[in-house]
Amino acid sequence: EPLSNRTVRGSTESGRYGDSSPKESAQGLVGIPRGASPRHMEGCATDTDYDVPLPPGGRGSSEGDPPPWIALVARGGCTFKDKVTNAARKRAAAVVIYNEARFGNSTVSMSHLGTGNTVVIMVGYPKGIEILEPVRRGIPVKMTIVVGTRHVQEYISGQSVVFVAIAFITMMIISLAWLIFYYIQRFLYTGSQFGNQEHRKETKAAISQLQLHTVKRGEK
Repeated sequence: EPLSNRTVRGSTESGRYGDSSPKESAQGLVGIPRGASPRHMEGCATDTDYDVPLPPGGRGSSEGDPPPWIALVARGGCTFKDKVTNAARKRAAAVVIYNEARFGNSTVSMSHLGTGNTVVIMVGYPKGIEILEPVRRGIPVKMTIVVGTRHVQEYISGQSVVFVAIAFITMMIISLAWLIFYYIQRFLYTGSQFGNQEHRKETKAAISQLQLHTVKRGEK
């Protein structure tokens, strides 16, 4: 806060990584699209410029280089990929998209295939506005994005589900193959037995039709 010179800190697990985002950490000063209208906040224009409030004396790693920064944009107006691409074109280290007001704290799965290694997360509307307001007032806000424990648990749980599903499917295939082999063998055995019985019946019938002659002593 410029007047009180007070630093406010906060931490929460309220974001969701995009589908094509690397699950990695990122940090930098928060920048917002330049312009007062809600449409400008969506960051859909290809020539969108960003305002990044800098701390006193803040500058990049070398002379003339800006410090790392993270783009904060509103959902809507264009695709997630367009928002990320436009911010990455301005060399944003990551992109944070906050949801629409009608969805509250909820987040959605974001599809943005083709955005490279740009870290992308979504946060709920209240969290987005909480970050947005001080930046609008020119107060520098530093954001750090890290993989939360809840995401790790979901990842492990997802891996477990996949492993169990693969094991179950494998066992089903093995069982089905064994049943098919068993019934084929049984069918072949039954067919051979049936064929042998039919052959014996035909043999008996043929023998019964033969002429019977009793040989007497002295016959040639």
